[in-house]
Amino acid sequence: MPSKSLRAVLTTPDLMTLGGVTEVSSSAKGNFNGLVVFLKHKSRSLTLNLNYQYSHALDEISNGGFNGFSANSVFPDNPFDLTKNYGNADYDTRHYVSGNYIYSVPHFGGPKVLVDNWQFTGTVFHSTGLPFTVTDGATATSITNYGGPLFARQIQPYSGTHCGGTKATLTTGNSVPCSFTTDFGSATNFGQSGRNQLYGPNYTDTDFAVSKAFRMPGSESGKLKVGAQFYNLFNHPNFGQPGHDVGSPGTLGLITSTVNTPTSILGSFLGGDAAPRLIQLTAKFEF
Repeated sequence: MPSKSLRAVLTTPDLMTLGGVTEVSSSAKGNFNGLVVFLKHKSRSLTLNLNYQYSHALDEISNGGFNGFSANSVFPDNPFDLTKNYGNADYDTRHYVSGNYIYSVPHFGGPKVLVDNWQFTGTVFHSTGLPFTVTDGATATSITNYGGPLFARQIQPYSGTHCGGTKATLTTGNSVPCSFTTDFGSATNFGQSGRNQLYGPNYTDTDFAVSKAFRMPGSESGKLKVGAQFYNLFNHPNFGQPGHDVGSPGTLGLITSTVNTPTSILGSFLGGDAAPRLIQLTAKFEF
């Protein structure tokens, strides 16, 4: 009996009909080292908490690669070598200080209705700036089928790794750009500078509240509490990241925005992105 064989024919579709391919993997690496110091004091009239953290976070990509943090891109600069993206994490905050206090004024004498039940509370935040990368958007758009960022070419040692404080200027008046603008030029290849090697402005915020309680007649524990809350007490402006695209020389090195406080009474939605001092008057019953 003659033998028979089966043959399968695989046809290859036209590659022009295929869409883009997205590869998701957990092959990147990261590490975090930190030191936390905590101080707490509690007495009859004063409660005080103070925290300090020194830390250093490094990775190849932050936030799981889904959304850029602090105006950074989630794509690697060198598509042929992902490990060269290893550097300071987008959320790397080297120094962070926070504190809060509650001071209930004890009775020193005088009419109790006027001098008793005063309370002062407040919070303090301070952190060093977040990192950013100097990029070259103009050259990146000229590369065919390349959708990621292109790190700018470092042409000399850093003039300074921090941009902020006295250097924080808006684009009004005589603006002075950050010193890193002279350290970078247009890219001619991949991987010509490191990721997140420079840092933006520091952040400082102080909130304060004062209140006075009045006992309710005929009630053992009922009180009417009135007061005022001050958000960003000293009206201190906190600035956003500087322009860091050498392909946009008009904004390179300039800080053109402020950031809102984390404790604003307006929240974080549209309208809450306000940096000025906000004052809120309060009145409430406590039973």
